[in-house]
Amino acid sequence: MNLKNSFVLIAVSFALLSGQNIRLSGANYGEYWVWVDEQLDTLNYKEHIEDKLKLSLMYGDIILRGVFFLWNPSLPNQDRLQYVDYSAQYKKDPVGILYGRYYTTFGRGLVLNAFLDEDFKNDNSLFGTKAEVNYYKSQLTLLTGKPRSIFFEENTYKIKNDTTDQIRGIDFETKMIPRTTLGGRYVRINRTTDITPKAFTELFGGSIGFGIGPFESYVEYGRQWGSYPVVGGRRKGEGILFTAGFALTGLGISFQYMNYDSIGFGGAGYRYNTPPTPIKSGIAVNQGIDERGFGVSVNATPTDLFNVEAAYNEIKTHDKDAGVIEIIGKVTSYVSYDFEVVAGTERLIKDEIEADIGRKTETKPYAEVTYNFGPFFIEAGYEHNFISSDTSDYYEHAGSFSIGKPELFVLTLRYERRNRVPEWLIPKLGEETNWPLAELSLDLTHRHNLRIRVGGEKGGLVCSGGVCRFEEPFKGVKVVLTSIF
Repeated sequence: MNLKNSFVLIAVSFALLSGQNIRLSGANYGEYWVWVDEQLDTLNYKEHIEDKLKLSLMYGDIILRGVFFLWNPSLPNQDRLQYVDYSAQYKKDPVGILYGRYYTTFGRGLVLNAFLDEDFKNDNSLFGTKAEVNYYKSQLTLLTGKPRSIFFEENTYKIKNDTTDQIRGIDFETKMIPRTTLGGRYVRINRTTDITPKAFTELFGGSIGFGIGPFESYVEYGRQWGSYPVVGGRRKGEGILFTAGFALTGLGISFQYMNYDSIGFGGAGYRYNTPPTPIKSGIAVNQGIDERGFGVSVNATPTDLFNVEAAYNEIKTHDKDAGVIEIIGKVTSYVSYDFEVVAGTERLIKDEIEADIGRKTETKPYAEVTYNFGPFFIEAGYEHNFISSDTSDYYEHAGSFSIGKPELFVLTLRYERRNRVPEWLIPKLGEETNWPLAELSLDLTHRHNLRIRVGGEKGGLVCSGGVCRFEEPFKGVKVVLTSIF
């Protein structure tokens, strides 16, 4: 009997033996796309179906979890993706033991970051065993597992990494000293490509956090002792992250600094450790290989009538040949209890970030208005993005309008337009210049939501948490049904 069948058998056995003590919960996410593909000569449309069912069964101190996933594209010769993930966990203070698929982050991710970003469809997990001990304001974590990275790009799910890699890790954090958190961690990665006895990779480091009154700070250091594939031999890298914040009534100031030199470890399109980026829009230069940056943000509410936000964030390679600068300014005015106005500007400067583009500058002023009247609300917005890319100047602008009733429906209409398409952009995004879109979100019940989107999306580079992908233009229908139980 394989492990997947064993998981189902255990769940059924618990239910039969003592159903009154069983707590079953879960969620299902189903999605259907159908869209026009103008690049195909023999087939002018594509479609796919995606479904993800999550189940959690609790019996006393035991938790069983299962995830059933299916992605089925339209073309018969295109590989589909389906898998069943499961875990069994015993948890009773001060000990917790888990076997199966899991996610975990050591510190802020300089040493290990196995995470799930469902909105961005980026799944970085481990399969193995994890043990946790919580005792006297301290936590000790021990783990072993094989990594897996699943990423959605170009309308296709791809498994990025070699799952024969093997990870061992230990993490310790303690708050025994008042107002102070101390941490230390170690990770070893063994790979089949490392054929010599000393050919393995170690990631280790420590952290300290301190807070008193309105002030708090955190610093983390990570170091990599890696190996060169096949031939072996040691190579070194290191990274440091520092954050500080100061908050009073009506005023908040935060600062962050990071310096990464060969700390990022993984392969093409994935990392086992993902160091943070200061860029709020989610862009990194190369995910810890050669990066140095900082960010400063201020949030002020001088009166109850308005709020002001400002930020300057920057990350570049050490020689400054490539990088990103982000400048944000935003004002929110509370005209009345039911009336809110937001106005702001975002400026993004990218050097050698997008393929085949030297420098790209985007300056986007925008405004949004929200008004509640009775049981309904309306929201309207407009943005105008001035874009300068090498020798090409153009602009994109968009207007949107939404009306809805909380816990019932939201109807959104959006129209986006590009004034012209530079020649270098045509191979990537085509010659389309208009993208009308309508979206209806229906709360069928308090546990079921149906979302229907019809129209066009322009595509382009999108990022989240330092990970980026290129999204193709979309013209078609997306239907999403979300259920919880």
